[in-house]
Parts: sequence; structure tokens; C-alpha cells
Amino acid sequence: MTAAVPYGLLRYQLPMLLTGARVVGHTISHALRRARHGVNTPVERLIAPPSHELVEQYLTWAGASGCYAGQLPPHMVSQWSLPLVGELLLRMPYRLVTVINQGVTLRVHGPLPRGTPLLVRAGVDRIEETPGRIKVVVAVTTGTEQQPALVEAQLHMSFLLPGPRAPRAQQERGPEPQWTTAGLWHADDRDGLRFALLTGDFNPIHWCGPLARRSVFRGMVLHGFGSLVRSYEVLMRQGVRFDEIDIRFVKPVPLPCAALSVQVAPEGSADADGWRALRLAGNGAAVHLAGRLR
Repeated sequence: MTAAVPYGLLRYQLPMLLTGARVVGHTISHALRRARHGVNTPVERLIAPPSHELVEQYLTWAGASGCYAGQLPPHMVSQWSLPLVGELLLRMPYRLVTVINQGVTLRVHGPLPRGTPLLVRAGVDRIEETPGRIKVVVAVTTGTEQQPALVEAQLHMSFLLPGPRAPRAQQERGPEPQWTTAGLWHADDRDGLRFALLTGDFNPIHWCGPLARRSVFRGMVLHGFGSLVRSYEVLMRQGVRFDEIDIRFVKPVPLPCAALSVQVAPEGSADADGWRALRLAGNGAAVHLAGRLR
């Protein structure tokens, strides 16, 4: 049984809660708003390190209690970067309530020390307009003043627009890998709220049943980043070592959900650049995460 995450952690999420309030204002005034200047101007902050209590609670939820001595887990970037990413998105003329997270690329160049102020820089890497969709990639770099680029992340997002969307391009797929199961994890109906308390991402589709049932998902779903975090730590516990992981959120994990299988292709199947295929499989033929690592 997953331990409860205390509501007192809300005090560590004030920057993100304030950003959420600004998102509501942005949505209300959207019809009168145009794009602000500086959309492509990066945001940089030197922020206080996450508290010991928050880090320990986060690691417990991730299944990594007792790990990362003196370090921060690199995937915790979702907690400290979201306020800066929100600031960038607020400059854009799109309805923020339509944004969906589609994936993340994470590169680790060195360990992030605990208890040290973090230098965080976020900037728009690219914007691509297609019928019915605006694709946005935000690059986030985290480090210290002495080592400013210890962890790099690319957050892949889309704003959904009214009208028909461009058909998905047919991609040529090679033979299916001989998947090896690295481990299993499950999510209960409270995990969306737990991850919200740990990161500040309080989108109601993750924790409020009545509102989630009115969404396109017809029920509560786990944060895409939450699915990545749990899968990442399964791989680490099983000794699968990597410095870079590139994941797309294919299908949300419904809450509750049992028997989620983290699967990786054999080492001998790596391509010329060293990439191995990775996925999170659910019931039947469901695939929730798909990507690669090296």
C-alpha cells in the first residue's frame, strides 16, 4: 500500500499554485489578449533547493526511498521547473487549458547536489503549427552556479485548436523487440493527488473524479511525468543504467491501474547511436509510454 503524502507539502508548491492562478486569469481574458513580447526570451532563476522533507516524500512515492544520498533525482525537474515553464506559456496567445503534455527527453550530465541553490533556465526551443494543433518544445537546464548544466530536459507539449487536425504521419516501424520486463508497478486512485502534492501540478484530471469524468479521458489519469518517474526508478532498481531517456506519453494511465510492466529491449538490440527501445505496457495491448534510452 502506498503511504499517504501529507497535505502540508502544499507550502512547498506556492510558486506553482501562483502560476495556476495566473493561468485562470489568462484563460478568462484570453479573448482580449495577444501574444506578449519576449515569447522567445528565456527565463532564468536561482531558486532555493527543495526541502529535505519534500525530497524524501518524493523519493518514497517514486519507489526510491534510501537512494540518491546527497543528491536530487534528475526527474524531479518537473517540480522546480513548472513555474518557469508556466511563465513562458503565459506569454503565448493560446488557451492554456487546452495544453497537453506529450513527452519528455531527459539528459543527465552529472549529479544534482541536495541542499544547494539550483540555477534553472527555461526557454522555448521550437514552435510548430499544424492544423488543429500547436506543438511547443520547452528546454529546461538545471544545475548550480558552479555547474549550470547538470540536467537537461525537453518538455514536449501541444495546444489543441478547434477544427480538424492533421492526420498522423505513417512511420515505418521495424520488427518488435524481444521485450524484457524490468519490473512492475501499480497506481491507486490517490496517486494523482499524491503526485500533485509533490510537484504542484494540480490539474483536476489527476485527482478530482467529478471533473475528470467530464474530460476527454472520462476519468482520473496519472500525470505523464508521474508514469515516467515510477518507470525510471523500476529501471534503476534493476540495474538498467542510462544517462539519457526519451519518452512519449502515448496513453494516460487510468486511476486506479494495476499490473503496469516496464519493458526494455535487450542490450544487444541497441542501434548505431546506442539507443534501446523502452515502453510501459498495461492491460491487453495498451502501451502508456513509448521511447528509448541510452
